[in-house]
Parts: sequence; C-alpha cells; structure tokens
Amino acid sequence: MKAEISVMFNVHDVDRSVRFYRALGFTTRWEWKGEDGKLSYAGVGIGGAVIALGRIWTGEGGGEYRDYQKWVSTPLGAGVIVNVELRNVEGVYAKAKKARATIESRLRNWPYGKAFTINDPDGYVVKFLRPKGEFA
Repeated sequence: MKAEISVMFNVHDVDRSVRFYRALGFTTRWEWKGEDGKLSYAGVGIGGAVIALGRIWTGEGGGEYRDYQKWVSTPLGAGVIVNVELRNVEGVYAKAKKARATIESRLRNWPYGKAFTINDPDGYVVKFLRPKGEFA
C-alpha cells in the first residue's frame, strides 16, 4: 500500500517561509490570504513532499485562539525532525548554501544514506535525505 504524508509548520511569517523554501527548490502548491490581506496559509512542495505553512494568529479573539497561539508558540518544532526524501540531495544542499540557510549537519554519507540537515527561519529542523538504495 502506498501512503503519503505532509506536515504543517506553524510559522510567524508565511511569506518569509515560502521565500525560504522556494530558494531551496520547492514550488508553491497553494496560498490563502486572511481578511487582513496577509498570507495566512500556504503549501510548498518538492517532488511528492509537501510542507504546509500556517501563520500563528496573533490578533484578538476568544479563548480558543489564545489557547492555540500558546500551544503552537512554545517552542516551535521542539524535538521533531522532518525528513524529506529525494533524489537530488546535492542540488538542494547547493541551494541551501547559496540561500545561507542555517545548516546544522553538512551533506555527508551516513549508514542510512546521504543527507544534510537545516533549520528553517522558525527553527524547524528539516533533513534532506537520499536513502541508501533509493532512487538508484
């Protein structure tokens, strides 16, 4: 059975995050602007991998909004590493260096494949990986 998964990152500035991921070779899959005209939700993808980006709402509102903001704001992505499997890990690494992304782990061979790890503008940890034996 084939299965796919996407993730959603709650971010402070969706426009900034979209620009960051586009610099790595992702394409914009969808965008939605809120009533204030600011980008509130977007999806970026590379191959079959999709990352949804949702703005952390900071306006006035009922308790559900305050509770949601508190929940997603402390700390963003703590303890989670998102793996993006792809063939051209070297190409994305070159783009990450050119974009001056925060590279936590440089591109290298691991027992499980070739990979590097970055932090995005909100501190989410993303590993780009060509698994051993995949995409051969």
